[in-house]
Amino acid sequence: MTSVNLIGVHLLPSTGEFAYDIYPAVGAQRGPSGLDNLTVQNTFSNPSLAANVTDYTNSIEQLQAQHPECTTISVVVAWFFNSEDASTCQIYPSTNFILGEFQQNTGSGFLPVHWMVSSLTEQSYPGLIPIPEIPNALGEPGFVYGGTPSDPSIVRCIRDLKTRGFKVVFYPFLLGTGEGFPWRGRITSPNDISQLATNDVNTFMGGATTSDFVRDTVNLTVAYGGPLLDYTYRRMVLHYANLCIVAGGVNLFVIGSELRGLEILRGPNWTQAGQTDGSGNAIWDYPMVAALNALANDVRSTFDAAGYTKDLSTFENLVTYSSDWSSWMGWQHPGENGQWPHLDQLRANPSIDFVSFDNYLPLTDWTSATNGGLDGDEWLTPAYTGAWPPQSGSLSGLGFTGPPTIYSTPYLKAGIEGGQYFNWYYNDGGAGAHAAYGLDPNGSDLQVTLPAGDRLAQARNPYYANQEILANKQLRWWWNNLHYAVYATPASGGAWVPNGPQTQWVPNSKSIITLEYGFAACDKATNQPNVFYDAKSTESATAFWSIWDPANNLGYLPRRDDTIQAMALEAVYEYWNVDANNETVGGLPMLNWTFCCVWNWDARPFPTFPDNNSAWGDTGNWEQGFWTNGIRDTLPPATPSPPPTAGSYPTFPSLATLAWSVYIKPKFSTLVAGHVSGRETRTQRFAKPYFDIELTYEVLRADPAYSELQTIAGFFEENTGENEPFWIAPPGLSAVAGQAIGIGDDSTTSFPLVASIGGYSSPVYGTPGVSAVYLNGVAQSSGWSASADYLPAITFTTAPASGVAITADFGVLWLCRFANDVQDFEEFMSMLFEFRTLRLMTVRP
Repeated sequence: MTSVNLIGVHLLPSTGEFAYDIYPAVGAQRGPSGLDNLTVQNTFSNPSLAANVTDYTNSIEQLQAQHPECTTISVVVAWFFNSEDASTCQIYPSTNFILGEFQQNTGSGFLPVHWMVSSLTEQSYPGLIPIPEIPNALGEPGFVYGGTPSDPSIVRCIRDLKTRGFKVVFYPFLLGTGEGFPWRGRITSPNDISQLATNDVNTFMGGATTSDFVRDTVNLTVAYGGPLLDYTYRRMVLHYANLCIVAGGVNLFVIGSELRGLEILRGPNWTQAGQTDGSGNAIWDYPMVAALNALANDVRSTFDAAGYTKDLSTFENLVTYSSDWSSWMGWQHPGENGQWPHLDQLRANPSIDFVSFDNYLPLTDWTSATNGGLDGDEWLTPAYTGAWPPQSGSLSGLGFTGPPTIYSTPYLKAGIEGGQYFNWYYNDGGAGAHAAYGLDPNGSDLQVTLPAGDRLAQARNPYYANQEILANKQLRWWWNNLHYAVYATPASGGAWVPNGPQTQWVPNSKSIITLEYGFAACDKATNQPNVFYDAKSTESATAFWSIWDPANNLGYLPRRDDTIQAMALEAVYEYWNVDANNETVGGLPMLNWTFCCVWNWDARPFPTFPDNNSAWGDTGNWEQGFWTNGIRDTLPPATPSPPPTAGSYPTFPSLATLAWSVYIKPKFSTLVAGHVSGRETRTQRFAKPYFDIELTYEVLRADPAYSELQTIAGFFEENTGENEPFWIAPPGLSAVAGQAIGIGDDSTTSFPLVASIGGYSSPVYGTPGVSAVYLNGVAQSSGWSASADYLPAITFTTAPASGVAITADFGVLWLCRFANDVQDFEEFMSMLFEFRTLRLMTVRP
């Protein structure tokens, strides 16, 4: 079992009018004939409202119980945007209850309340922009998102988290409502390198000033003094800066994230060489960077004026902006033959306390080939240890032992400061462009997410000397060195080389945080962590080479993989926190792990979310999503399915031609994590062994008098190959006599069946029946019963006396499936078929 350390998490869903509230709420929508009946808003995990405990409270208590190591929670709160064009894009809050009503129980029963965000309520109509509607997971009418969380609910959430001892990050977020529900990084302007680009950025940002906001500590909201329908970015961010003050302050406030399409817009004065500031440092005309600098200064002044000054020793009242992983070091403008570190002008601002980016860089390049592709080929090849960059012939050596596998902690760790975007790159675009799924080009007959170009060929391109700033995994170099623009000039002969004066970045001046990081519970997620599956969105994708399985009439769906998600999360945590790979200069750590938060933990507790697919429209995304609630390798379900009975599955047929050469192979699985010290950490994944079984049949007779061939072939087809489990009486081990199952103690009445093999006792997972039960060797004709459930037990009417030995005679069944989807029957004589080896493997339901 893989243990996952979650030091910080992002709290979702980011929407839901009362999703983060500690008080129950109900709401009624306005329909053609008036208000609909009041419906539950935030207590779906409770059997009744009388419990007065919300989903948020249940979820946070699950987090504290399952991850006591968690110290930081990032509260993600969404407004919406409706255009990718900065000149027309509106940034707005909204509710799914326009002209409806809400009631909330804050201790005196359910009383009317308003949804309140920045002087808007559900009654602010006309003016509120509706949230689009789409069918939910059941095909019923529903909204694509919940509404923006109400201001008072956020205040109560922040106060509750602080009371519980968490550090709190406040994270304003943008969700696209336009066609395809696009990523916020796609907001941009077609007017690059012009005054129009600057104008478009200014339109997007808006004119809200720090004096436009009035804090209301009674109603736990903030009033806006500008135009009520001023739907702009500065209004959103400054609103929440003031709301965090109402809540009593936060540890870290984020002024935005991943606005890549706006960051890289160039104003009319942009040139390759740029200008210099008063200290002789290189600067360039990036209007969005300038706008973010001004916004950071305004948030800082808002906090300071309210007495919430920064404290870097206790991590209070700090400010950052978090860029996308693809642009955090700089951007390569098409046609310019170089890369410019545009965000250095923001990182140098004293109002910005951390260098932050959302780290979805790949750890692996594992293909659908039998050995995993080039990484499998280079598994045993010694890793390059010379000066960076590696030469073309030594890019890919890994230096591991043992068989190649993506489920290797050392392999996953090697990709944190190694591999793609460290030693080499593919020419597929900064964001990792990809195609849809299709037939595996490696010939496996699977459907996989298709790569193209040099990624398909695994033609890896080297970096060259002094080009570290092009390699997005070079955190260590970035933190320790001066930065320069890298581009081609006539003097360089077309080579990309550092040019001009240094940027405003001062080495070792601020810690880095990877505000977001995480991995989907999806096959090969570590190949491309920056993608997610969401059928409604044009952004929907899975990692390169990930497998898509047929799902009956639903078409193909991505294959879920809890193990790779859990192993990758733990590999990243260990690499920086256990393996001594972080560094400190002058008391300042390179990577401040306090605010590195996993995406994500949901305020809708597991398994209510995702089981309740009538309440929420995104439950279908959980299966292959980034949620850490309910990682199956880590967290047992709170409400497990009823156990199967011996009659729940078919029983493998017994045939007279079974030969004596039966092989039974017990197996365990141990995860071995190598550390830089040379020591290894071993984790047992199976508490009890699984078994591989090989059955040999000398002959199968097809004559109707015997129908042995038909029996085996028909049973295989009924169970659809290796898909469906069945019971089998294990040859030579199926009958147990006089088996000790317990000692009486005057109180215990139920004793699970076990089967001894030498000195080892294994649980019995199924039985065809119990023939006799003995107390101190005396058969009992009555007073007991045997269950036929999974993990059967003997239950006595009266508890056996203390010290009484309890034994039993019974049959043993193992739950198995076929180990292969293909079986080979060869007719060597008329009506006689050879079937030399049938392979089975035990499973758990």
